[in-house]
Amino acid sequence: MIIRLNKYFTVILILIVVITVISCYNYTGTFSFKTSGDDRFIIKDNLCEFDKNDIVDWTFCFNNIRSNQKIGAIILKKEKVWVDIFSFYETLNRDKPCMYGHIEDYDEGLYKIVITFKDKVIAEKEFLIFNEEFE
Repeated sequence: MIIRLNKYFTVILILIVVITVISCYNYTGTFSFKTSGDDRFIIKDNLCEFDKNDIVDWTFCFNNIRSNQKIGAIILKKEKVWVDIFSFYETLNRDKPCMYGHIEDYDEGLYKIVITFKDKVIAEKEFLIFNEEFE
């Protein structure tokens, strides 16, 4: 009888641990950027700065993603508060672990890309758009 209870207790404990691990699963990934002068995407750790006249492609690639997850990307501009200027969703999976975006024709200022899953922020990256005119 005691052995049978120990088996049930062990099974229930394992199920609780598995459910806890699955529910606390955190996604991680890396931002990278490619300007018109680059031939590949480059990971930039510090604040990214881009000329207003430059065309910039960005990507966020997940290190680990489960199948068919709806991931959101939000572009915010810093004014008095952060203002939503563009957002979109993509369904990602193990075969397509990266989401891509495009930065073009943005006004000067500080911006932020926020990657979300459900109601959680996975990652964010700030970048600065400046206007460098040579006279």
